[in-house]
Amino acid sequence: MRRLLSYALTATAVAGLLAGCGSDSPATKTAAQPPQAGGSYPSQGIAFTPPSGWSVDRGQGSLVATVQAGPSTVAVWRYKRGEALPSSKAELKAARDALLGAARKHDSTFSEIKTAPTTIAGQPAVQIRARETIAGQKRTVRSTHIYSHGAEIVIDAYSDADSFRKVDADVFRPLLRSLKISNPRSA
Repeated sequence: MRRLLSYALTATAVAGLLAGCGSDSPATKTAAQPPQAGGSYPSQGIAFTPPSGWSVDRGQGSLVATVQAGPSTVAVWRYKRGEALPSSKAELKAARDALLGAARKHDSTFSEIKTAPTTIAGQPAVQIRARETIAGQKRTVRSTHIYSHGAEIVIDAYSDADSFRKVDADVFRPLLRSLKISNPRSA
């Protein structure tokens, strides 16, 4: 029960942060920091190949980076976790259920498309595809939660419904396949 509560708290924190993605609030602005030419963040233990022609900006705090073009965004988050991370299929399903519950509670427009416990970058993960509202805009989202090296790494990839299928195939899924996760280096 304690572990499930832990997952629910994680899901609630992530859902709250997701609401700010794509908004103009200072917490999500990344312009104050220099752009990152690539997708390598060794101090966070995260590396990926960004899509050609997309802007890549270093984030602040838990937001590692944003990758954007037009109405499409990939937000890369890293949240340190002190509790045991889910690894078994049952634990990943419990984490998924907690994430879905938090998303529904946070956004009345949330509509699940597909979910799956999976493995990303060789690490246990939960992937959720859904329709939701982000910063007042209807979006289709692929949210991937990876549990590794004492952290929950979240890759939120979203776009408008008309563009999602193509951007998902051409950008979001290849970026996830390129993802490398390692022990974070001290900054």
